[in-house]
Amino acid sequence: MKAEKKHYLKLMLTLFASAALAILFYFLLSHLDAVGGAFSTLIGILMPFIVGGVIAYILTPICNFLERKLSSGLSILLTLLLAVLVIIALLLLVIPALVESIQSILLQIPDSMESFQSWAVEQAGDNETLQNYINDLTEAVSINLPEWISSTVLPNLQTMIGSISAGVSGFVSIIYNLLIGVIVSIYVLGNRRTFARQGKKLIYSVFRKKWADAVLEEFRFANRMFSGFISGRLLDSLIVGLICFVGMLIFRIPNAVLISVIIGITNILPFFGPWIGAIPSFLLVLMEDPVKSIIFLVFILILQQFDGNVLGPRIIGDKTGLSSFWVLFAILLFGGLFGFIGMIIGVPVFAVIYDIVCKLVNHGLAYRQRQDSCLDTVEGNHSATD
Repeated sequence: MKAEKKHYLKLMLTLFASAALAILFYFLLSHLDAVGGAFSTLIGILMPFIVGGVIAYILTPICNFLERKLSSGLSILLTLLLAVLVIIALLLLVIPALVESIQSILLQIPDSMESFQSWAVEQAGDNETLQNYINDLTEAVSINLPEWISSTVLPNLQTMIGSISAGVSGFVSIIYNLLIGVIVSIYVLGNRRTFARQGKKLIYSVFRKKWADAVLEEFRFANRMFSGFISGRLLDSLIVGLICFVGMLIFRIPNAVLISVIIGITNILPFFGPWIGAIPSFLLVLMEDPVKSIIFLVFILILQQFDGNVLGPRIIGDKTGLSSFWVLFAILLFGGLFGFIGMIIGVPVFAVIYDIVCKLVNHGLAYRQRQDSCLDTVEGNHSATD
């Protein structure tokens, strides 16, 4: 009798939970905009903590290494100082060269247009139709550019100023989140082992030991995936940028610093990154020296083949275990949802999701196999008795 009551109680609780979930799902669908707005507001409020957590996660390996020889507080201080010094050194090395390259490009645009026109006309040879087309195209650009500035840019100057103001406000918000995030990262680095123990206790208090062990193992897998993939991509992109810079100096290709920075940064993105960086870089070189642009294109193709087949596999390896199809799927999905950041973290996030799904599928298959085995045993016993 008690077993029957217990069965009905479980059934009623299951029905109640199902009805509550259905009502909640309907509410979320009918108030999707409000829920999305509330979620965005919550993310905005928590952004300093998210930034601080990311900074602490990136700096944790360095902090762990220093703690082997120094105290905890001193290792955290040295880790932050080292990170700040590296960022300042990179900015001092890159920003002046970037400003100089951009100024040089802006000053050389008229001369580059004329030289490009002369080179294109020369390549056209005796083809008068092609020569006339090239001349008309360059004249249209030189005539329409001032007209576009006077008719479109100047009348919309107020809108542009408003956009700049919004950009300044966004920049101030970024600086605020970054400063508070650094403070949060100090607390996270100092209490990271305490947070880990608290999280472990929480997991074991919610799940049975078997499932708690599985959850913790999945967290360890996610940590290995993220740390290995992201650090590997950063190191690989740094080496690619340096090789690009040295190669451009050897071949005397203009705007070496600016283009090397573009190639290095875009190379962080898997799959599409090399092409995203190569196309605008090729156009920059083409504007200044068409012949060197062909050399640059060949050089970049060789560099990307070297990175894709030799350098990348040695540094990153096959850490994700995903096929090319799922890599492309993850980049497009998370890039569409979260933009540039989504394209970077999409592959390791999807690799973790893929691993969880595979484990659940294998568990389900094993369970079904056990059920089928028990069913076959019962049917065999019935046929034996018959």
